[in-house]
Amino acid sequence: MAAELSERERITILMMRGWGDNERSYTAVARLFNETYPNRRINKSTVFKTIERFRETGSVKNRPKSGRSSSATNEEKQLHVLQTFIEDPHSTINRSAQIHDIAPKSVWRILKKNKFYPYKLQYVQELQDGDLERRIGFCERMMALIDVRPIFPYQIVFTDEATFTLTGEVNNQNFRLWSDENPNWVRETHTQYPQKINVWCGIIDGYLIGPFFFEENLNAQRYEILLVDQIIPAIRNIFPNNFEEIWFQHDGAPAHFGLGPRQILNETFPLRWIGRRNRNEGGEDWPPRSPDLTPLDYYLWGYLKSKVYKTKPESIQELIQRIRDEIDLIPFETNRRAISAFYQRLAYCQEVNGNHFQHLL
Repeated sequence: MAAELSERERITILMMRGWGDNERSYTAVARLFNETYPNRRINKSTVFKTIERFRETGSVKNRPKSGRSSSATNEEKQLHVLQTFIEDPHSTINRSAQIHDIAPKSVWRILKKNKFYPYKLQYVQELQDGDLERRIGFCERMMALIDVRPIFPYQIVFTDEATFTLTGEVNNQNFRLWSDENPNWVRETHTQYPQKINVWCGIIDGYLIGPFFFEENLNAQRYEILLVDQIIPAIRNIFPNNFEEIWFQHDGAPAHFGLGPRQILNETFPLRWIGRRNRNEGGEDWPPRSPDLTPLDYYLWGYLKSKVYKTKPESIQELIQRIRDEIDLIPFETNRRAISAFYQRLAYCQEVNGNHFQHLL
């Protein structure tokens, strides 16, 4: 590489290396760094030297040529604080203050000065055997369709359900990360469903369909009624003249896989819907456990939750009204940008062979 690595780039290498069971090889770190920063390419030798320097000196700084500056002690303290958050991004200000025997305000100033900011934990579903191949296959087929017809992503109704509670978000102060760049820290969880009230929404192009609310857990019968009475009429209302060009997407939830909903979708969107094991019926398979590929999960739900819980809602009815109000305020172009990100996510998913790719975003 032509230019020497900056301290921040060395920190990035350490973060990409990981710790413990999640430690990457030198080759994997170099590949990930080059994918993330294509204009600052490195090789595994650079990764090795950076990590060895850190192990020997406990620092990412260049070794001093001679002497010791009057501010060396203060600089070392700052580096020790930063290294605490590099090694454990789940660390807190108070914990770091105790470790380094300084005031919490001083830790905050060090983090702020070095542009380390808190990022909330992002939950993803745990991938299982066979998921990687299905994700790669889906991404390849979808990108091929989009390459031929760039308008295609804007003709898909992406849909999902989410649960909102009176107690607020899953994210809290115990699940915050500190980093100079958003690492989108990924913690695997076995479920993504908290409590009530339940909300269905859809996005197509820049249009939001819904929200439609329901108190009970969704089953095939309730979903069938929702499709017939609310969802499909709403889509037809937006696209009265070109409905036959519209595709429908939903994930593989049990309610979606019921015979009734599948028959309705086959009749309403013949050969034009994406769902669980649907390629055999002429449509397209939705890969299991892939909320990172749908705009509802990677955009809408997080956005809404950040808005509706600014203050605690006092009742379910107030929560419902807040959701409606916030959806009404979202600009058309904001939704459209979320759809535009779909193609990029398909590419990222293939780059990491079907694995989680939040670290590339």
